[in-house]
Amino acid sequence: MCLLCCHDRVLWLVNMTSPGERQHYALVLIQCLFNHLPPEMTVGLLYDIGCQLECSSCKWGLLDNSVLLYIKFAVLVFHAYGHQWLCQLVYHLWKCTGFGLSNGEGCERLWSSLKFLIPILQVSGVRALYPMLGHACLTRTCSTINNCLCLTIKSATSTKNPSWGLVNGLSRSGMHASKGKRQ
Repeated sequence: MCLLCCHDRVLWLVNMTSPGERQHYALVLIQCLFNHLPPEMTVGLLYDIGCQLECSSCKWGLLDNSVLLYIKFAVLVFHAYGHQWLCQLVYHLWKCTGFGLSNGEGCERLWSSLKFLIPILQVSGVRALYPMLGHACLTRTCSTINNCLCLTIKSATSTKNPSWGLVNGLSRSGMHASKGKRQ
């Protein structure tokens, strides 16, 4: 299980030693995150069963109230439709404020990009597991940042060139671009 930031970058990984998603893995990641954040920073937390995690945290005191006050729980877009109607209304990612139009599927994309490691890491020892996984996550992060920057530069350049042509045309015709009227 892993914790990603809003840019889909890996912050922490947890080695799951038992099958299935247990809440204590998510709780450890949340506590680790809040140990590294300023005390009153609000966090939007997307989790497949974020609704159940919030309920059990409140009911059983699994997280401190000082942490719970600053967490906004939400359920991933594609997982929300499997939940009950009331849960969809309260926890659906697009109905919660502060999450924008994210679909929250960064973890799915991460595991999809790391799936080639499964056969290799199943037969390797612990000494090889952690460095290989860390290197793969770092490589993925660097390559996606590089691709993102290249696409942003291309987009900015393709938008800038026609815009400059329009501005030059307006200035030649005597129209001031910022005022939109003849001088």
